[in-house]
Amino acid sequence: MKNKKWRYAYVLIGILLFLCAACAWGKAGVENPLPPVSQNDQQDDDPPAEIPSSNEDPENNNKGDQEDPISDETVPVINKIEPEKTQTVDTKPFWQSEAARITNNLISIAAAAQKDYKENGAKRGWMSKDGLLYNYYEGKYITTDTLVADGYLEKGLNPSDYKILLLNGSDLEEMDGATVPAASADFGVFAAIKQSNKYLIASTSGKIGTISEESFNSLLAKNNQNNGKIVRLSSASVEYERILNYISLFEGRFDEYYVREIRMDNKHAVVVFSNKANTANIKEYILENENNFWEVVYPNAQMEYYPITTINRYIPTLNVELLPTYTLASWRGGIYREQGGVEAALFSAKAISSSSEIAYQCATAACAYAVLTNGSRYACYSEGGIWKAKFVASDYEARKFLKEKTGIDYGFLILDD
Repeated sequence: MKNKKWRYAYVLIGILLFLCAACAWGKAGVENPLPPVSQNDQQDDDPPAEIPSSNEDPENNNKGDQEDPISDETVPVINKIEPEKTQTVDTKPFWQSEAARITNNLISIAAAAQKDYKENGAKRGWMSKDGLLYNYYEGKYITTDTLVADGYLEKGLNPSDYKILLLNGSDLEEMDGATVPAASADFGVFAAIKQSNKYLIASTSGKIGTISEESFNSLLAKNNQNNGKIVRLSSASVEYERILNYISLFEGRFDEYYVREIRMDNKHAVVVFSNKANTANIKEYILENENNFWEVVYPNAQMEYYPITTINRYIPTLNVELLPTYTLASWRGGIYREQGGVEAALFSAKAISSSSEIAYQCATAACAYAVLTNGSRYACYSEGGIWKAKFVASDYEARKFLKEKTGIDYGFLILDD
């Protein structure tokens, strides 16, 4: 019994000693923790294994048979730059320099075309045709190649890339996206280039703006000159008399006229006439039809030496095919109400027995046209200093005869039938 008690005592003492030892070991672990691993120490060790992303196939992770990947030091690093976030405030993005280059090209083209048009356009028949700069006499549009050939522009601009416009700046101002300075508000030259279904436009004053392709086409359509079929009115038509009445209203007096011709389309009419008091005082008026009312919009066109360019500047929608082929200004001072040679020729042809039988005549120094009181018509001309008279059946025949005889259109002398 005594021995058994001692046995239990020894076991209890052993348990107590074990617990004390365990507590001592735990305290030592808390008071002496492991030192932290520095970044330098971690770089010396092998890198930790990569954890595959969720998009990778787990079956392809075991690639022990493949070659080791190229180290980070040999792989070039590509940095994607967002210009609007990384560029400094005073540094222009690359696309701004390209836009500036194109804008400068447009300004240079507009300036060159404006100067060429101003200095040479009238003699060459330059005009606005449906809003674009056009050479009427040569029947072609003006391009950058034209300006280069004329010495107004440097080489290097593709003519197919640019359009040269000739129109009213006020029309352009009405388009969304365009701001026209006062210096470019009138009739003048603009240059345009198409960019992504839009048109960038500039004038000699600088950038005008960017308008949609729809607005650009609308701008050209506003300057459209296709106003319907051109006809020559018969003196027996009602519209013929209506137009003459509107001319009387414009002049502020009722007068009787000797009309040479009236040509019209659906929008304009061109009338060449004189009053009966003086057949040599020939005038040329342009009228416009608005809601079936005619209004004189360009009187005294007979004063213009370059009517194609000059009249087009003020009425860009006029179809210039309405204008007569002769230029009245070039005959100023050379048209006469009477010509002594005409009477002599008519007497010689036994067409008259008295000068009172001549109801109408209008002449130059070389040609004339006469209508007798009995209605007979004669085309007269000087040949070798001697005047001759040829009977003609109509004004059309008279005009054709004198044109074939002299090579000159004398339509302004010939009274309209």
